[in-house]
Order: sequence, then C-alpha cells, then structure tokens
Amino acid sequence: MVHIVGARVLSDTILPTRTWPPECCVPAFLHAAMVVRDVAVAVPDVLPSILGVHVRPDQDNPLGLALADQRYPPGIRAADAEREINRLFAKLELPLRCRRVPFLEIGLGLWEDVLDAALAKGVVVGLGVDFGVLIQRTMPRSAQHILRVLARNGDHLEVIDDSGETTPAHYSVTTDRASRAVLVIPDGFWMIGAEQDLQLPFTSPWGASQ
Repeated sequence: MVHIVGARVLSDTILPTRTWPPECCVPAFLHAAMVVRDVAVAVPDVLPSILGVHVRPDQDNPLGLALADQRYPPGIRAADAEREINRLFAKLELPLRCRRVPFLEIGLGLWEDVLDAALAKGVVVGLGVDFGVLIQRTMPRSAQHILRVLARNGDHLEVIDDSGETTPAHYSVTTDRASRAVLVIPDGFWMIGAEQDLQLPFTSPWGASQ
C-alpha cells in the first residue's frame, strides 16, 4: 500500500488526523475509499472544504468550513457530493469514479446482489442510511449518515463508520434493518472504484459521461 501521510489506520477504520466537525461523513468515506484503493492523501483535512461541506453555526468548526444556511444545508447534498468527488478524481487523474445507486432504482429490489457484485470487484461501497433507524433509536431529526460496508455475511452486514462520529465505529446489522434505514431517507449505495467495475447487475447502464 502507498504510504498515507497524515492519516491513522486502526483495524478497518481509517481515521482523519484530527476530529472533523459533524456532517463530514462524505469526506470521511471518500478518504477511506482512497486509502483502500492505495491513493496517498497528504492532508486528509482538506477534503471537507474541497467537497463543499457546510456546518451549522452552532457546531465546532476546526477546519473553518462554510456555514450552513437556508440555501446550503448542513453537510453536502448527495448529487453535489457525487459531482465534486468525480471532479476531484479527474483533476488528480485517478482511475476512479464515484457512482451513487439508490435502492429504489435497483431492479427487482435485489440490492444484496448488487452489493455482492461490487464487493467482489473490489469496489469500495458506502451505505447511505438514517442512522437513528439503523440503530433503532429515536432521534430528533433525520440523521443521514454514510457507513462503509466491509462484508455481507448471509443476512448481516459488517459496516464501519469512518467519520468517527459514532461509538462503536464497527457495526453488524441485519440486511432487513439496513434496508429500512436506507429506504426511509431514501438513499442507497455510494460506490468508488474503476469505471468498468461500476457497471453492475440490476442497475441502469452507466459510464463516464454520466
């Protein structure tokens, strides 16, 4: 693996150099995916600002990120994140692409088959969930979050929170609960891999022009 300067690797969890503010699960997932794909990230702390993450005015903001308002909600919109990640990959001339696959767009609802195919190709797979639904705890508002999928073992998923926002960072959840947590938002898979590997069964045709 290429040496990653400015990052710490603990088991399957890849941590940023310092505590990022909340709403940074997208850049945390991106950072983890780049580490997994052997891409050196000299200063991971720049990723939230590169992607355009916004934070609420009442939150700690050690990175000096832009503040959320009525126009820009906390975090980053999914479509904006996908565009900015792919723009970053193109600028760095990396052989990687980001593709989002909403569960509602997967043929016959066979998302487990899509996941298995992606993991078999070495694609880094994130799962967009309502975290409150995932852990079966009532939260005051929708807690949209991205967890990285390590494996599927029958009717259980092994997932990791790369953002450091939750304790513990590693979870084993049933596929039924994971599906409910995804569909309530609704969201789906966040995938990073080679373009040809992002062509997956039960999904629409996809390529670099999309």
